[in-house]
Amino acid sequence: MPRLSAVRTAPVRQPARTGSRAKAKKPAPMQDRLTSRALFFRRVRRSVKPGLWVLGGFCVLAIGSELFREIPSIGPVVSPAGSLRHGFGALAAEAGFRVATIQINGAETTPEPVIRQALGVGPGDPILGFSLANAAARIAALGPVQNATVERALPNTLIVTVTERAPYAVWQTANTGVSPKFVVIDKNGKVIADQDAVAAKRRDPALLLLAGGDAPQNAGNLMTELAAYPRVRAHVAAAARVDGLRWNLILHNNTLVKLPSDNEQQAIAQLNQLQTNIALLDRPVEVIDLRFNGRLVVRPYPSAPPPSTAPNSTQSQASHT
Repeated sequence: MPRLSAVRTAPVRQPARTGSRAKAKKPAPMQDRLTSRALFFRRVRRSVKPGLWVLGGFCVLAIGSELFREIPSIGPVVSPAGSLRHGFGALAAEAGFRVATIQINGAETTPEPVIRQALGVGPGDPILGFSLANAAARIAALGPVQNATVERALPNTLIVTVTERAPYAVWQTANTGVSPKFVVIDKNGKVIADQDAVAAKRRDPALLLLAGGDAPQNAGNLMTELAAYPRVRAHVAAAARVDGLRWNLILHNNTLVKLPSDNEQQAIAQLNQLQTNIALLDRPVEVIDLRFNGRLVVRPYPSAPPPSTAPNSTQSQASHT
């Protein structure tokens, strides 16, 4: 039998076909000479590019400073953000970004010099490079201030807006000295520091005078109940806390109204009804006692004793004889 064998033969390479004609190259176009106007604008673009880079870097620094301004400082250690902020503020100040105007809004009882001192920045200082949040926190820590915000209006104005704690009443504290001490309290019964009670009373004569150790903590309920009856509230000048249990009302005509420890609102409603029917609060009475449920005790002023007639000398002599 014939043997089968695999024989590998190399492929026959075909000669590459060459084009009959070589592609002709296009001649380079002739370059026109630039006009004087085109040369001018090219020079302007080249001179403006460095300025644009400087302006862009300035904007990046400004944005970075605003991002770092909310980071609080910890203790006396100067943080990298703080040093960067300070350095950028000094750099911007050289470019004219300095405080020229400080606008304060909402301050009626807080002196403006006190707010400016707490702000910590004055005219001529760099307007950038300090924390707005820290400045607002210092102002909010002042006694009459409830909260505060500080804003920049570039290039040279700072806007400070404060919300003050509204005076709610005047409290006579414990009488430890020769004369009693009066302070202003807010709606939560907290003393408003650095607030003149006499000036507050002069600004708002309707402020109620309170007395008693726990009067500020319990004044809210009493004020709400009195506000429901304006006729009664208009006659009340002061309120004294008795034994931490109940209130005594002192009217403008010095009449003393004794309220009960329970059902206080019901007693004030009864007092309002008496004022509507017989104008009791306008009468010259010394005490109105409402401490007992279903019982009203009214004590008028004691009548003056009749003038005593001293015996003359003749009558005295006659009596002796």
